[in-house]
Amino acid sequence: MVHFLEVYGYWLVFGLVFAENLGIPLPSFPVLIMAASMVNAMHFSIAGLLLVSVMGALAGDIVWYSLGRVRGRPILKLLCSITLNPDSCVSRTENTFVRHGLKSLLVAKFVPGLNTVGPPLAGMLKISPLQFALFDVGGITLWAGSALALGVIFRTQVELVLGWLQTFGQFGVLILAVMVAGWLLYKWIERRRFYQLLEKSRITPPEVKELIDKGGEIVIVDLRSDFSYDTDGVKIPGAIHIPPREFEARYKDIPSGKPVVMYCT
Repeated sequence: MVHFLEVYGYWLVFGLVFAENLGIPLPSFPVLIMAASMVNAMHFSIAGLLLVSVMGALAGDIVWYSLGRVRGRPILKLLCSITLNPDSCVSRTENTFVRHGLKSLLVAKFVPGLNTVGPPLAGMLKISPLQFALFDVGGITLWAGSALALGVIFRTQVELVLGWLQTFGQFGVLILAVMVAGWLLYKWIERRRFYQLLEKSRITPPEVKELIDKGGEIVIVDLRSDFSYDTDGVKIPGAIHIPPREFEARYKDIPSGKPVVMYCT
């Protein structure tokens, strides 16, 4: 990475930040720390690094903001489907925006998932482009500024780590790759176990309709967030709407003694 920074300089920083904000899992934050720690050796400037970082992140965010504004909820579901925790991605980001509004963009870069999902959600909510850009730039500046500050403050420690990697060469890179692969494998196994548990108790919409047509007394609980419930345009007749964040306080609203079907997106 040091060699690539020497060869491509600001363009590499811009490309990594832009790609990460498009959803590609590339480590731009550590690269910013590394670049900041080597400003003298590589003839970088902190101001220049901050500028290209803001431009790269904003360019990526504008792409998703525009898609969210034009395509709406399908874009949000698409992004969440490629995360390691898609089951809570949509509801978590929606609830965050409902509670905090545009201020969420100020911390979005520090929150896994919200970084990529925040811009299209802002587009879905029809937030004006100017407002989005102002808050997004504020959040990007905090994010990139913190990485650059860490690089300057811990310059000696970063140089030690880089020296260790150069000493061990490919073996050191292999260790890091194995650690990352192990974490990804753990999350994948955890996700598969969760899905297997769901499959044991899953019921399809046609099966629910068949039960109702046969006169079966079932209770349908709509677990969509308030935002999803209001914007989807689809309401289930007779269903009890309990948003996930209210479930613990309102679970007693669910009648006992009858089969219960939970619906969520």
